[in-house]
Amino acid sequence: MANTNNAIPIFEAKNRLPFYIHQAENGSPVQIMRHNKVVAYLVSKEDFEKAAAPKEKSLVEKIQESRKEYGLEYDDFDYTSYFDSLRETSCYGREDSEHIFDEV
Repeated sequence: MANTNNAIPIFEAKNRLPFYIHQAENGSPVQIMRHNKVVAYLVSKEDFEKAAAPKEKSLVEKIQESRKEYGLEYDDFDYTSYFDSLRETSCYGREDSEHIFDEV
């Protein structure tokens, strides 16, 4: 919930709009409230464009898109078992040693 201490009522924003626009342009977003609740923000064009810009996709999202692109979204291959089978189970050739990821 927004802090209403610095918020201004709508009627004041309307009456002093040029002042608040300059304030927003200088990097100070203006909170506008109605009935003691913040209902809007007045922000600079630069701040708005930053907020509206498409976000960088995460690695997981990129992988999911690639899987769909190649028709692998319904692939039921057990990758965990596969990679577990590749992991060396002994440390330095000793069969009785524990691997750091093995549960004790």
